[in-house]
Amino acid sequence: MVDIIAARAQIGKFFYEYGFHEILSSVPQNRLAEIIFGLAMKGNQSKTTDFAELNQRVRTTYGHFLSKGKWDEKKVSQKQQEGAFHKLAKLALERQTPLYLSIDDTVIEKKKPSSRAKRPMEGTGWHYSHLEGKQVFGYQVFGANINVDDVSLCYCLRRCCSENGSKIDMAVQLLDTLPETDARVILQMDSWYTCKALWDKALEKHITLIGAMKTNRILYPDGHRRSAQDYAAMLPNGQYHLATVGGHEYWIHRYEGALNGIDKAVVLLSYPKNAFGNHHALRVFICSDLTLSDEEILAHYTHRWNIEVMFKQQKMYMGLKTFMLRSAKAIDRLFIILPLTHFFFAVLYDTLLPLSAAIRCFRTALCMF
Repeated sequence: MVDIIAARAQIGKFFYEYGFHEILSSVPQNRLAEIIFGLAMKGNQSKTTDFAELNQRVRTTYGHFLSKGKWDEKKVSQKQQEGAFHKLAKLALERQTPLYLSIDDTVIEKKKPSSRAKRPMEGTGWHYSHLEGKQVFGYQVFGANINVDDVSLCYCLRRCCSENGSKIDMAVQLLDTLPETDARVILQMDSWYTCKALWDKALEKHITLIGAMKTNRILYPDGHRRSAQDYAAMLPNGQYHLATVGGHEYWIHRYEGALNGIDKAVVLLSYPKNAFGNHHALRVFICSDLTLSDEEILAHYTHRWNIEVMFKQQKMYMGLKTFMLRSAKAIDRLFIILPLTHFFFAVLYDTLLPLSAAIRCFRTALCMF
C-alpha cells in the first residue's frame, strides 16, 4: 500500500521551502507533485499512463498539463537551478573545495522515424551517437551537472534544437545565468565544447575552465605553428615527467602559451605510462588557471565523469530514455521536471543522498507491507 497523502505532503513542503509556491498556483503544484510521485514509484518510464495509474486520474490530464497547461516552466527551471546551485555552493564553502560544473550532451534514440509514424514526435532528427558510432533518429539533449566531492545534482536538461541555438550557444547562456557565489567554480567539458566562446565567457565570469582538447588543435611553441600531436611527437623524452592521478601514472608535458584565439593557457600533453609515444593514446587538456599544477589539473578533470553518471541516472530512474510524449513543448517541460525531481530527492532527507538511494528511501517510507 502506498501512502499518497504523505508523498504529496513531502513534495508540498519542498515546494514551499524553495519558493515554488510563489510562482505556481495550486493546480500546477498538484500536477507536478503527482508527476514527481509517479517518477519515484514507477521509475524509468516518464509515461503519462503511469502518472494516471498512481494518482487515479485519466492519462490525458498529464498530457494536457505538459503540452497546454498554464504554468511558467522557465520560472520553475530558474527556481530549481538557483536552489540546487546555492545548496552545493554552500557545501563547497563549508568543505573549502571547488564546485564543479560539467556540460555535455547525450542522444535519446527513438526507433521509428517520424516519416513512418502515424503520430510523429515533434522536434526529432538525426544525430550522431558516440555510443552507437553512427547517426540515430531521436533527440539530442544538452545537460549540465554540478557536484561537490561525491554530492552531485542534475542542474539542467535542454533539447538541442534551432530555437535554443547551438550547443555552444546553450553553454554560453548557461554561464550567463549562473547565480553569484563566493565558491570557486570549475567548468569542465570534453573536446567538442572547448572553444574560444566558452573560454572568453568563463574568464568574464571568473570561472576556471578545464577541458579536453582535440589533438589537431594548433599550438605556438617558440612562435612556431604546430598541431598538439605533432608537437608531442617531436618532444624529446626528457621534456616529459611522470604524474600520478587517481592511482594511475601518466607521462605529462606542460605547455604554456598561445592557441588560436587564446592569448595564454596551460596545455597538458598526456600519455598513459605504458603507452608513451603512441599517438592513439595521446590526450590533450587545457586549463585557464596558470597557477594549478599538472596533477591538480588532471585531478580536477576527473570530476567531469559525474555528468556521464547523471545522464545514466536520468535514463535509468527518471525515464529520460523511454518518455512517450509527442509535443515538443511537452518534452521541453518534461526536461525541466526531471532536474526538479532529482533536486527534490537529493534534499529530501537533508543528507544529499545519491539519486538511487534517495528514491529507495522514499519508496520504503511510503510503502507498508
